[in-house]
Amino acid sequence: MKKPVKRSVKISKGIIYTFFIIYLIIIGISLEGFINFYTNQHPGELPVFINYIPWVCYLGSIFSAIGLIIFARNVRVHKTRELKSQKKSHGSLYKQALFGIIFGFSLVPLLGPVIDKGVNDHNFSIHNSGWNGCSDFSDIIKGNGFDVMSLQSSLSATERMDKNILLVLMGPNSVYNPIFEIPFFIKFFQERNSLLLCHDHGSTSVLLWEIFAASAINLLNGSSIDDLVPVTLFPKGYLRDNASFLINPLFPVITSFSDHSTGITSGVSQVLLSKASAAAGGPLVDIFGWNVHGKSSDVYSFVDKNNDKKYNYSDDYLDLTILNGILNIPEQFLKFPLGYPFTPTVFMSKQTTNSRIFVSSDASLWNNDLINRPGYDNSQLALNVINWLTRQDQGDARSDWVVVFDEAHIRPEQSRDLSSAGIFGFIMQYIVHLSTNPITLWIYPLIAVYSLKKYLPKSGGKKARKKERKAEEEKEEVIKFRTSSFFAKKIEWYHNKAQYGKALTLLNRRLERKLNVQLGDRKLTTKNVVDLIQQKDSNITKNKVKRIARFIDNMIDLKIGKLKIRDEIQFENLFFEMEWVANNL
Repeated sequence: MKKPVKRSVKISKGIIYTFFIIYLIIIGISLEGFINFYTNQHPGELPVFINYIPWVCYLGSIFSAIGLIIFARNVRVHKTRELKSQKKSHGSLYKQALFGIIFGFSLVPLLGPVIDKGVNDHNFSIHNSGWNGCSDFSDIIKGNGFDVMSLQSSLSATERMDKNILLVLMGPNSVYNPIFEIPFFIKFFQERNSLLLCHDHGSTSVLLWEIFAASAINLLNGSSIDDLVPVTLFPKGYLRDNASFLINPLFPVITSFSDHSTGITSGVSQVLLSKASAAAGGPLVDIFGWNVHGKSSDVYSFVDKNNDKKYNYSDDYLDLTILNGILNIPEQFLKFPLGYPFTPTVFMSKQTTNSRIFVSSDASLWNNDLINRPGYDNSQLALNVINWLTRQDQGDARSDWVVVFDEAHIRPEQSRDLSSAGIFGFIMQYIVHLSTNPITLWIYPLIAVYSLKKYLPKSGGKKARKKERKAEEEKEEVIKFRTSSFFAKKIEWYHNKAQYGKALTLLNRRLERKLNVQLGDRKLTTKNVVDLIQQKDSNITKNKVKRIARFIDNMIDLKIGKLKIRDEIQFENLFFEMEWVANNL
């Protein structure tokens, strides 16, 4: 027999809700992947608001999930006992499928290391011992008494640490989402933390603007103008130094250092870079307020934007037209030269009331290939920077600091990160984001309370007592139905052994005998039973006919093994349905 149309519509709506949620999540992930890929290839070309679109999809899926929960609750409240029993089985299937998906997905980070052995071979990872990793940099820091940690999820996870944080961003290439990062950095710079940011043709250009916005918001909370973290402009292209290099000009050797008062350049005479970028120098450095510690050579270095290996002012310039009227930039420098007469800058720092920031235009100088290269002072510079950022000059104890490497924003250049560490970070970053960000923090407790409400212990009020009395009455009805003591013992034995199907089959024999008597020579089938009851009562309603037919179908399926009775609730629902059918034949 066909199911009621009304119920089919409700189930269809539930399926539509579910597919819509999945669709929004897939669209969000796809858009985020495309934005990350395009930004890596064309830094700074996409408007900032584009980063918000995936999160609109994610928030839409959350609210759709809430709508699905409310819809399911309304269906459950308004349906009859018969629909309730049927719906429970469908709801149970939905829950089992949902929990199965969640459970399977949560096992990926646990089973993934069996495949990739938990190895992270991304550029600049402290877990990567290859030439492009930073395991030696991590060892230098540990060897000087600092705790070192790697972050695979969200920057907000550092808020739970009870130490001062030195956050290290080594050549990140994934977009930092302003919805979550700006609130994080607002709090970060209000406390005694430090930041080491190494640009490497990735996403730090956008991040510096987000940090600037966070520090600007702190001005509204009473911070001094000196606490404003300046931005810097990293033009697209490679730094070439024709006067000082190793192998070729793409491997510049930095020998021009300044501002020795901080100790950052103490004992440092030459530092080797590799395919580095450079910050636009000259008056921009003074305008933004950075302290410069290192530059390339004065006359023969420049940022090559079009990779033609020669400095051409008509090509190698930074367009500052957008800043005209905002910053005090002379009109002739709105097309700002990326070479002579301005020397590209590679190392800068800034100290605010609470924090210290160091910016390098290259991350490769501290990878395993270059950090300990004989004849160069890359490792000494690394140690000096770490000591300055952790305020060793002010007598801070190393045990009061933890050095945290952000690896959540270091991803493969051309694809999604499918490593076990990457998948773990992908799962955890949204959980940490949504549970710590002030914009979305409020929704988490509501979802948790609503989801767990039915599992929480209930107080012994009138509703609880009424439910208990109803359960007792139902048990009494079951006992009354069992007239034979041997029969009752057998049913009880089936019940104790959880063999509910056999118990129902045994109970159904009485109804079958009654039907066989009324059917005569005709076989006991659903169609014959329906014809019988319609002959007996021509005014019988369609709903009654459908209800009886559905029960007969269930009993036939039970006898041939198609229907499985899995729990006591399903057994009792079918038992009471059997009693109703017996009274209406």
